Amino acid sequence: MKILRFKQLNENKMWYKTIPEILEWLELKSKITWILVDVETTGLGGPKKEQITQASGILIKYDINSNSFEEIDSFDEKIKLNSNIKDRYKQPDGGNRKVLSFNHYGSGNYKYGIESEILDSFFNWVNKNSPSLLVAQNAQFDMSHLSVRSGNKINNEVLDTKILIQLYFLPLIQKLAETDKKYKDMIDFIGTSQRDNGLISSSMSKIGPALGVNMSGYHDSLTDCILMMDMFMKIVDILKENQNIDISKYQLERINTLR
Repeated sequence: MKILRFKQLNENKMWYKTIPEILEWLELKSKITWILVDVETTGLGGPKKEQITQASGILIKYDINSNSFEEIDSFDEKIKLNSNIKDRYKQPDGGNRKVLSFNHYGSGNYKYGIESEILDSFFNWVNKNSPSLLVAQNAQFDMSHLSVRSGNKINNEVLDTKILIQLYFLPLIQKLAETDKKYKDMIDFIGTSQRDNGLISSSMSKIGPALGVNMSGYHDSLTDCILMMDMFMKIVDILKENQNIDISKYQLERINTLR
């Protein structure tokens, strides 16, 4: 039910807009503060099976005219593994232990807290700074884990940068690639993904490097918040430079795979 609540708040709000319309929409949302959000988890088995290992957020004021942001506050906590996860990692195959290394678990100067207490603190921090727009890459993953693992509802509106990539950035560079080899090379560099139904990948791990984002520290959730915003601003620059381009052909192609 909590996941459905998230969908009801955010589903399709970014669909079918032109580039000027999506920039206008972003300008409207920039009138309030934004909270960049990311979580790391013990795997991809879903929030009922996996736990959160790190929850991070950065409160910012975004200025779309200068395409820059000011950091106001931040939240960053790592979480102790629960008994079920510990038992899983005792299995002969390691129980997907490599995920913890991938997510930098055990690194940094952290005091590891209890998941329920950390997540309650996170939601208290978000609510204290509301109304704010939550911004996340592949937001459904982060919001569902935060909601299900904590039992809290997501009441804020959410901007999914993955949707911005899928419906605006990628259709734009596909259109530009028809006549400009630079963008054709960019598409080839990004490559396709089965997670995108065989279309060009919308993963930050592919889009970030293609845009020149330094991905050092990727998959630490606090670092990912900054990487996501760097990527977002580079996308906004490209959208601003090409407001007269009709992207509807490639946008509809992508929408048809998202229905």
